[in-house]
Amino acid sequence: MLPLLKAGLLSPENLLGDVLASLNAAELSRRQFREIARVAGLVFQGYPGQPKTNRQVQATSGLLYEVFARWDAGNPLLAQAEREVLERELEFSRLAAAVRRFSTAPVVLRRTEKPTPFAFPLMVARLREKLSSEKLADRVRRMQLEFDRATQPVADESGQAELFP
Repeated sequence: MLPLLKAGLLSPENLLGDVLASLNAAELSRRQFREIARVAGLVFQGYPGQPKTNRQVQATSGLLYEVFARWDAGNPLLAQAEREVLERELEFSRLAAAVRRFSTAPVVLRRTEKPTPFAFPLMVARLREKLSSEKLADRVRRMQLEFDRATQPVADESGQAELFP
């Protein structure tokens, strides 16, 4: 882990490219483009009293998105869709500010005897891959109960409650 941190794991450089590469930004942008195309009047929504179905509007806006993405990649509507996804869905400005704070903060690595609450989503992802007769929801519920029991405040000698003994 330390070599990765030294190599710039928490560096704010290339954050936008990393975020766009790590998720299906094209699909999110396509969905946002549908609304932008509707507002811009590029998609015919039907006559009053005879609206087009959502599927028809989706197909039309999807076709427009594909044409713009392939033949006019610099189209301002595509850029607007990407910007709106980054700000509305991902709150990119907050993410960038947090990564900048992380990059300047001291890093403390500690071994823990048990997984911490931050490791819970990773453990659930690993459980999905394991074969078991127990349902995933039941395993997750059991793990949550174990975490709750492990994080119950414990009184120390002075009578004060300690969250993590």
